[in-house]
Amino acid sequence: MRRRLLVLTVTTAAAVLVLLAVPLLRSYAENRAVDLHQQRLAAATRFAALADDGTAGLESPTLVSDLDRFDAVTGTTRTWVVGTDGTVVGAEDADLPRDVAGLSVAVRQALAGTPTAAPGPLWPWERDPLVVATPVGRDAQVLGAVVMVEDTGGPRSEVTRVMTVVVLGAVLFLVMVAWLVGVPLVRWIVRPVEKLEESVNALGQGRATAVGRVEGPPELRRLVQSFNAMVEDVEQARRQQRDLVADVSHQLANPLTAMRLRLEELAREDADARPILAEAERMAQSLDDVIEISRVGSLDRQPVTVDVSAQLRSRVELWEPLFAGRLSASTGGGTIRAVLEEDLVPTVVDVLLDNAAKYAPEDPVEVSLVADGDVARLLVRDHGVGVTPDEAAEVGRRFHRLARHADVAGTGLGLSILELRVREAGGSVRRWAARPGLAVEVTLPLRSGDAGRSSTRGGAGSAG
Repeated sequence: MRRRLLVLTVTTAAAVLVLLAVPLLRSYAENRAVDLHQQRLAAATRFAALADDGTAGLESPTLVSDLDRFDAVTGTTRTWVVGTDGTVVGAEDADLPRDVAGLSVAVRQALAGTPTAAPGPLWPWERDPLVVATPVGRDAQVLGAVVMVEDTGGPRSEVTRVMTVVVLGAVLFLVMVAWLVGVPLVRWIVRPVEKLEESVNALGQGRATAVGRVEGPPELRRLVQSFNAMVEDVEQARRQQRDLVADVSHQLANPLTAMRLRLEELAREDADARPILAEAERMAQSLDDVIEISRVGSLDRQPVTVDVSAQLRSRVELWEPLFAGRLSASTGGGTIRAVLEEDLVPTVVDVLLDNAAKYAPEDPVEVSLVADGDVARLLVRDHGVGVTPDEAAEVGRRFHRLARHADVAGTGLGLSILELRVREAGGSVRRWAARPGLAVEVTLPLRSGDAGRSSTRGGAGSAG
């Protein structure tokens, strides 16, 4: 947008300059043509008076020498006196040049008693000479004509120099307009739009951020003020939501803990109480997951520089005893640094390996991590029964669980939390039926500037 506005500003200024400069240049070129024509017409009129002195007529012995001296002085003019029959007077076997455009027409008009009129502008790209002809007459009788052919190279060069100066001045003016007016004007207009775009992206990623200082044109000021007011409303609603979840969780946590303690004592004495204890533990886990979801996007999470490969190796070592040799990991052995929340990668690995342990308890599980340009790709795939393509598109919705997994412990919130955390960091989650098993790929940005800009949204899913 900045470039388009700058181009529009410069183009508008250039159009104004063209509208002003073209008439001025045309007027200058016309004035040079008129001045040159008047000068030569005055000289031709004087020669016409000398040619008809009332005595010897057009055959005056001094006329030819006067014409030669005039041509020698000017250096750019050729002058002839012609009779009524069109022949040159005072020079034997001499004819007018035939390659001069408009010469014959000017001679006919002069012999008819009409001097030539002023020509059009002297443009540099034209090469035709200037033709001036005026009649020689006595009373009402035309005795002949004085004809001049003027080389216009000099005046056209002057016009060229003036045009060059005007064009260079116009270019310099455009540069000054672009630098001193266009750039500040475009910045004044675009800066609040760019800040507004950043704030909208942040708001879309769950981070309510006001634009800041209100500046720019009045229309943009009103838009920014309205957006800031909306951000305040959104942030207030989110705070109220988090506070409500925190308050409800706190009020439920204490009685739920007391109930679990009583159920544990009761279960040791009565086996029939064990299912009730399991449901209480499941309720406690669901409560913890709901609290975790409510914290997504909170301001207490700050990105830091982490070694993704080292965090992955640490979590794999922790989970490996549970898989009893069925877990294989490929992390490249190197260092992959990224700017992420410190607990993001451990949370992602824990959720994915926990699902693999629950839904593929006796099958191999593969974990791999690679750096691909500006992102890190973490893939976890199990070789269990897995899911169908339709089921892969459904798992991951909050509290959604497959019917055949009803007897597996879980809340249906694991990968829902994972997806929210990854999207908040600017990454994406993709899942598909690997046949056999389920494959989940998590893409994380390596730079903090990429956060919140991921365009690929696969949607994470969990069966538990």
